[in-house]
Amino acid sequence: MKVLRKAFKEQLSDVVTEFVASAKADQAIVEADINGSLAHVEMLKKSGLVTPAQADNLKSGLNTLKDQYEKGTFILEAQYEDVHMNVESKLGELIGADAKLLHTARSRNDQVALDMRLFILDKTAEMEKLIADLQEALITTAEANIGVVMPGYTHLQRAQPLLFAHIMHSYVEMFGRDKGRFADSSKRTGISPLGAGALVGSGLPIMPDVTAAALELSSVFGNSVDAVSDRDFIAEFLFASSLTSVHLSQLAETLVIWCTKEFGFIQFPDDLTTTSSLMPQKKNPDPMELVRGKTGAIVGELVNVLITLKGLPVGYNRDLQETKPGAIKVADELSACLKVMTLAIQGMQVVSEKTLQAASDPELFATDLVEYLVVKGVAFRAAHEAVASVVQHARDSKISLQAVPIVDYKKHAAEFEESVYEVFNAVNSANAKTSPGGTATTRVTSALIKAKS
Repeated sequence: MKVLRKAFKEQLSDVVTEFVASAKADQAIVEADINGSLAHVEMLKKSGLVTPAQADNLKSGLNTLKDQYEKGTFILEAQYEDVHMNVESKLGELIGADAKLLHTARSRNDQVALDMRLFILDKTAEMEKLIADLQEALITTAEANIGVVMPGYTHLQRAQPLLFAHIMHSYVEMFGRDKGRFADSSKRTGISPLGAGALVGSGLPIMPDVTAAALELSSVFGNSVDAVSDRDFIAEFLFASSLTSVHLSQLAETLVIWCTKEFGFIQFPDDLTTTSSLMPQKKNPDPMELVRGKTGAIVGELVNVLITLKGLPVGYNRDLQETKPGAIKVADELSACLKVMTLAIQGMQVVSEKTLQAASDPELFATDLVEYLVVKGVAFRAAHEAVASVVQHARDSKISLQAVPIVDYKKHAAEFEESVYEVFNAVNSANAKTSPGGTATTRVTSALIKAKS
């Protein structure tokens, strides 16, 4: 390590230097660090801690480093340990002695807390946008297939007919909650910790509110110890990411099942599938499987951070360095998963003939038979038992419910009439569910319109 060793007689071991360095992970927060430094310089100028000329020199150098980073030529070096010392060292090469003013009234403790907050805020906004893109794809696909009827499932067993669009809308609602969690977490992330120093603040005439305003953060810290040790915002980001990932995995699993030959409800285009190295006929939904597979790693990073935080004593501890890589990794992985799943929803084709055939399974209308009797004045539980008896009779007779003679229906409930056979229509069954939030076309269409707004 080449920096901060004046009080030591020996240089840090190369092995330890490599072990404690965070330069590799910090490459992702270079822009945040520079933006934070630019705001800090503005505060130093307004506080009179640097002259206007010195501030201009510092800002010029920082902007040069920012340009280099954007062009990919500013690469952090492990010998400078972290992003903060890399920036300070490179700044010295660019502007000379004024670079030594940059760290005035600042510690790496409050600096890294700020960098991570800025990084998380940026990634949170990105996730909200990507989730909105996925919701839009789900709505568009639902509207394009508004008349498609398919079986609904519970316990992965056929249950009742419903609209394909109704299922798409269920995911719109699910991801809407995810988007809301990210948005809500920004309220607690958008707090500036800069000015807290190592843990007690500063005796210099600093103005933390100026820094916060320059960075468009909503407020400043209320306690300097909490400011440098708080990583709740990372845990919240990881929780929101984990739950979003779980929902993506559920959607991926559903699509993987639907595209099998056994179901055949949907098909994916060639540009969303891969083949086998051995079996040339295979058309595998690998992208969806990987979305499903990455969920474990994303949830694992949440657990990692929580376990890291749970044993820390009050104040800043170097363990907090380990909360950075996971957050950075999850931001990248979740972004990719959302983009892939949006492409999958946009590209898939619904095989309506298959879905209607499956939804026309006579046993799916058992609940409709119950409601048929309820409308005729039969108590629900009695109607349920009567239809259960009819189902058992049909199974024993090895015929479908639709083929049971009316005379046999009447043996189980006298209220059955010839009109009972009109129940066996998947489209009518789905459209009969007009209760709020139900699967009737009128309800689903209204829900999609509301979702778009």
